[in-house]
Amino acid sequence: MQQHGWPGQIYYQQAWLGAPALLLVLLLAAEWDDKAVMVMAGAAFSTAFGAAHALGRFRWGAMAAACAGMALAGVIGSLIGGHGLPAFAVVALLTAVCAALSSYNSSWWWVTLQTVCAYLIAGYYPSDWQAALQRGGLMLAGGGIQILFTALTARFFTRHSPPLPAKPAQRLPANMLWRFSLAAAVAVTAALWMARHIGLSNDYWAAIAAVMILRPEAAATVSRSLHRMIGTVAGCSLATLTVYLLHDSLPLMMLATTVSAATALAVQRAQYALLTAAISATIVFLFAIGHGDPLAATEHRIEATLLGGATALVSGWLFGILGHNEKDRDSGQ
Repeated sequence: MQQHGWPGQIYYQQAWLGAPALLLVLLLAAEWDDKAVMVMAGAAFSTAFGAAHALGRFRWGAMAAACAGMALAGVIGSLIGGHGLPAFAVVALLTAVCAALSSYNSSWWWVTLQTVCAYLIAGYYPSDWQAALQRGGLMLAGGGIQILFTALTARFFTRHSPPLPAKPAQRLPANMLWRFSLAAAVAVTAALWMARHIGLSNDYWAAIAAVMILRPEAAATVSRSLHRMIGTVAGCSLATLTVYLLHDSLPLMMLATTVSAATALAVQRAQYALLTAAISATIVFLFAIGHGDPLAATEHRIEATLLGGATALVSGWLFGILGHNEKDRDSGQ
């Protein structure tokens, strides 16, 4: 398996940096209500991945920027998510910027990606100013706790908390960069529109799948589409079975959530199917903790992955992304 690149590079220290804070957030949020659990834990989980990034000399800059961006996106998405054209226009713009940044700086690309995802999720729960600000505040709280505990852990256990090697940005020629940005914006908005049109629950999962799958090269796009489908089915199925075996025991489900989240953090640069499985399992556990139906969540996430993946492939084909390969990029053609 290792000869074929499986499971890939695993960074166990990322689990050590991010998992304890997530468990604390779950314990704190559980004292409030189901919404607080989902929003705070989701923000903490997303922010935890930022420990693998840095912005210039700022070790925790990516985490802080992502936390702030997600909170702002949460407020804006809640306010305009139910307003049709403006909501789609904003997500198209954010996605295009995110795709463009992938060619310049991987850390800023990651920060923008978290912002896009937060906006899509918040748009599924349109609300007034009070509820929108509450969502933003919960996200700041969850992400802030994650940053604080991650920084403290790294401070006291320096040997076990080195920053990860920086990932080089995928430099694209100008014509390909424009096509990739447009393809990403079209894929995400189309996936979101179709998911809403057919009444798919948690429609934002389809749009998130599209932005995650589409890449500037054909091989990478097709590979990520297959790996995301495999990982989604495996992770959701395993988590759903675990939830039923735990018989709704809240302490055990919190522990299972922490373990699956820790796994996701450790394998974030390993095989994409493995990462997708760990993230999908974590999301199903969070739904169960928030008194959602894990079986329904599994079904909806698989359907959304199929829709988002198909939309990404079609958009990539329309804009010539699927005809582009690594050799073309390196030669500037």
